[in-house]
Amino acid sequence: MPYRPSVLLLLTLALASILTLGGCKKLFPDYKTRTAYYLNAVPGAQPDSLLTCVTYNIQLGFRNGQDPWDAAQRGGSAAHLDSLARVLSRVHPDIICLQEVPRNRSNVDTKDLLEQLAARLRMNYAFGAHGHNEPPGVKPARGEWGNAILTRFPIEGIDNRENEYVSVWQRRSILSAELRVGPRRVRVYSLHFQPSEPAARTAAAYFRERAGDTQLILGDFNQTAVPELPPADYTDVLAPTPINRGAIDRIYLSAGRFSTREVGIIPRSENVSDHPATYCRLRLL
Repeated sequence: MPYRPSVLLLLTLALASILTLGGCKKLFPDYKTRTAYYLNAVPGAQPDSLLTCVTYNIQLGFRNGQDPWDAAQRGGSAAHLDSLARVLSRVHPDIICLQEVPRNRSNVDTKDLLEQLAARLRMNYAFGAHGHNEPPGVKPARGEWGNAILTRFPIEGIDNRENEYVSVWQRRSILSAELRVGPRRVRVYSLHFQPSEPAARTAAAYFRERAGDTQLILGDFNQTAVPELPPADYTDVLAPTPINRGAIDRIYLSAGRFSTREVGIIPRSENVSDHPATYCRLRLL
């Protein structure tokens, strides 16, 4: 007589299958978490008489003319990392703020791109994700993107504050790091606005929470002026220079805490990304 499973057994197996499938969802991103971490990988350096600071949107590790949103295109190769390191090394930076930094992204060859770039530059580093990020059609979206800070100085702590939220795919954070620069402490922010309407206003309120700190604010503002950062509180480094016109990659400083000695664009940086690398040389007052 052939074996005939009972109705109860069939229901039990069906329920087990549902529970198993439900459990599998835990293997996939929940799209709510935002990775943030830092590492002091090299001994902290002593400051020179001037601080050289850079902001650079690296377009997820893709060259100018490539499309990081096309799953068929590849970026973030070892050769591209060498190019990024050469560009940044031209100005001998002390502090670098990067935007559009990929982590574990499917069409980026180097999954730990920040760590590998920091190793080439011999710098400490911090990363703060906006959220998950992949080219359209790549599911599940396991990759992330965000901001980074690299520095010759010791990092004493970080904060990755969500600044804009439109949806799970349209959200932006601001990464801040407290650095020990000789006997001084400097708070550095790396940001990338969408920009949504409240982006600058929300960010300014965040900066005011640490108004007593010596602050450096660098990033891709996606706007050419930020009236929410008034001159009484913040110096717009680009404002008096020829590169100010149309520039969305900007640098602001705590007013009265620094003197600016030089501002410029790193040569040939726009070949390696779709943005220029903007730098300044400062003296701490």
